[in-house]
Amino acid sequence: MSILDHVASAPAAAAPRRALFQQLGRAAVAALPLGLGAALPAAAETKDTSLDALTQLLLLERLVSAFYTRALANTSLIPAAQVPDFQRILRHQTQHVALFTQALQDSGAIMPAMPTFDFSGQRNVPGNPVLFPNVLTAYDDFLALAQQLEDLSARLYRSQVFNISYDPKLYKAALSIVAVEAEHSAHVRTLRRNRGVAVKSWPSATDAAIARPAAAQVLATAATGGEDNLAQEQQAGVLVPFASLLSVLRLTFVSDPSVAEAFDEPVSTAVAQAALSLFY
Repeated sequence: MSILDHVASAPAAAAPRRALFQQLGRAAVAALPLGLGAALPAAAETKDTSLDALTQLLLLERLVSAFYTRALANTSLIPAAQVPDFQRILRHQTQHVALFTQALQDSGAIMPAMPTFDFSGQRNVPGNPVLFPNVLTAYDDFLALAQQLEDLSARLYRSQVFNISYDPKLYKAALSIVAVEAEHSAHVRTLRRNRGVAVKSWPSATDAAIARPAAAQVLATAATGGEDNLAQEQQAGVLVPFASLLSVLRLTFVSDPSVAEAFDEPVSTAVAQAALSLFY
């Protein structure tokens, strides 16, 4: 049995009540990056960002779900031994789509239209350059893109989860999904390492870079940008270098790169949206 069988998925009962969302008001749309607010009601004028977070997380889950659906539809792409694992991952993503769809419906928001995803990076324009070649026909290329999408997923949930903390059930579900996406990322990374790629099972500055055209580099930034950071903000912009931290704690046997890997770097809404927009 795969370890993915034991990964918690979002509980079906986690969808918040309509009344609770209605008390919150609508999310602000004026400052949303790259058209995120296009599907929200015109009356949305508060500074609450809860619906912004839900909308972006739904977009993410729709994207990843579509990616695995198309990959599994190509019966010659994924080795037979790994097909059940990606089927399980797809089931998790489908559950996440259902969760955020229900949450937005309960909020009274207008549901965003389903994008037409193009995993070549051409954004459905044949004349555009191909940014992600062979990702649905060559297994190693598929795994490379899957790794970046799963790394992005884990980071984006960690960044957005606090924007939906007003509702305990939804918040708890989102926190569970953080662990789910981290498991997905680790699993895909391990599959790549088993095929000879120099990557760890977690994001690391020592990972072999994934070669992409310049126009696609925002995906790498969104997925793992900042993982080589050797300082963390303590408060009010004051940075604490890891070297100083190790000296205080007398853990000099832990190298700086190892400590850096233990910290999760946030991803901004704008950077995440720019990466997601590569595919539609």
